[in-house]
Amino acid sequence: MSTEAGVAARELERVIEHLPLVDHHVHGAASVPLDRTRFETLITESDRPIPSFMTQFDSQIGFAIRRWCSPVLGLPPHADPDDYLARRAELGTAEVNRRLLAAAGIGRWLIETGYRGDDVLGPERMAEVSGRPADEIVRIEKVMEEVASSGTTAADFPSGSAPRSRRVRPRRWG
Repeated sequence: MSTEAGVAARELERVIEHLPLVDHHVHGAASVPLDRTRFETLITESDRPIPSFMTQFDSQIGFAIRRWCSPVLGLPPHADPDDYLARRAELGTAEVNRRLLAAAGIGRWLIETGYRGDDVLGPERMAEVSGRPADEIVRIEKVMEEVASSGTTAADFPSGSAPRSRRVRPRRWG
């Protein structure tokens, strides 16, 4: 590689390293204290109950939580699930959210609010808690479900979905 190309590549790498990350599809952080059952159902989007013979802590997401989130809460990596949940309870929801959201290194959140909206923070609260901008993603599936359940006919489906898909105020990115 020529010297000029090498300099350009190093400059590009430096710029990329300093770009703020955008989480393009996140659900809000927990808004309430979570017992084990509620925590485990919240870390998966499955609509099926967790079988009694297993735990979500033994899944890939469970391993990742124990590896990366435990130290942020003052525990060793791969902490025991009971210790992890006890520490969350000890710190409280607000402190857990503050620590985990800060450690994520995200520059902007794009919050999908169609999943368990009562259990998680919406865009305004996520922005407040994390100190980073947050906007809402409107899931087209959710809009279509709302339109279909309203009794709209197939012929009126396009016009019935337009107002619902525009319910979020557009924001300028700055």
